[in-house]
Amino acid sequence: LDKRNKQTMSNSYGTIPASLSSVGASGEERKSSKNAIFVALGVTVVGLFVFLGKNESSEDTVTHAPTAPVADVVPEAPDEKHWPAMLQKIGGGVADFPSLFPTTTAEASDKGWMKTSETCNPLLGEAWLLGGELAINSPATMYFTPQVGGVSGVVSGIEVDYYGSMQENLIGTYFSEEKTSSDGTYHSLAVALRSDDLCDTANPATPGNAEHIAISPGMANQIVPTHQDSPKLQTDYKEGACLMTMGYHWFQDVVGGTELTYEADNLVPVVPMYDSVDGTLNGIFFLATNAKQTIGSGEYDGNFWDRSPGLSQANTFLDGTNPFCANLCGGCQFTGTEDGMFTTMHWMFKNTQQGGSDVEKCGGAYIACGDGFSAMTEYRKPL
Repeated sequence: LDKRNKQTMSNSYGTIPASLSSVGASGEERKSSKNAIFVALGVTVVGLFVFLGKNESSEDTVTHAPTAPVADVVPEAPDEKHWPAMLQKIGGGVADFPSLFPTTTAEASDKGWMKTSETCNPLLGEAWLLGGELAINSPATMYFTPQVGGVSGVVSGIEVDYYGSMQENLIGTYFSEEKTSSDGTYHSLAVALRSDDLCDTANPATPGNAEHIAISPGMANQIVPTHQDSPKLQTDYKEGACLMTMGYHWFQDVVGGTELTYEADNLVPVVPMYDSVDGTLNGIFFLATNAKQTIGSGEYDGNFWDRSPGLSQANTFLDGTNPFCANLCGGCQFTGTEDGMFTTMHWMFKNTQQGGSDVEKCGGAYIACGDGFSAMTEYRKPL
């Protein structure tokens, strides 16, 4: 990132600091590789049996027992884990910021999630709801593989319910048809986190699975690259900004592909974020083209959407909100939101927050843009 222009932005789209002096400029890499060495020792047991006797010529005869075969030694494989091994929301939800969400059915039960009576979906798994109820203030369904033989199922998908406005042009490709709950009508957007048959109890989910993101399985079934160096990401997506504690954002337009139309309705509504050092997948966010958060305890934590009033369509920090275009650096100007706002719901697969094991520093900047654009300078100007 030494060639990238660096600016500042706060965690989870909070208030932008007026001074950059408190922001460290360290861009050191934080990851080291580890090599596991396994040594196999073969043990050969040799028995020697001597039978003494006289033959007709009075010569001694010595018979050697055959050498025992050397046993095959298979190196012990390192402990494998299910992916994702953790699931963290960085704003809005059921606990303090940031909040950990369950990755197994045992954890889900402990945290108050309940399996529904809905038939298992092979593309997503078994549906679980917080408190067992669909609700506008907990508009997310978590999916898990079935529990088999006392072994917990593992997280296999996430589905977010959009009450009110959504991108109607994407119904049937990304969004479901209209559904109804006691809180009103909504459309759902799902992401699968595993690629196998997620209802298979004869061959249950095993650890060591590859990272997998599929947007709207059964409809668009759009496979998201899981590494920033992926040729598909480079050719099909537009690189955005690196935001501290989140990573590099990449966007796609359903009409223009990498050439964004900057019409809100044309954005692919799931955005991946990647590590600024090793390019691995940090997380994703679900995108809404209007304000979704409600004021709960005065901290905009009334539901699962990010703890924020939203991100403004207008390119200014001067109205008390952060501009959505800060995610995209230069040349960005959106139109078409319902109320002038975007809302995001982040789900992270690593602990990228300050003090976390995989903290995302973006080279020491709150916002880092590869095109030399200064969001902090440009978006602080009067409109």
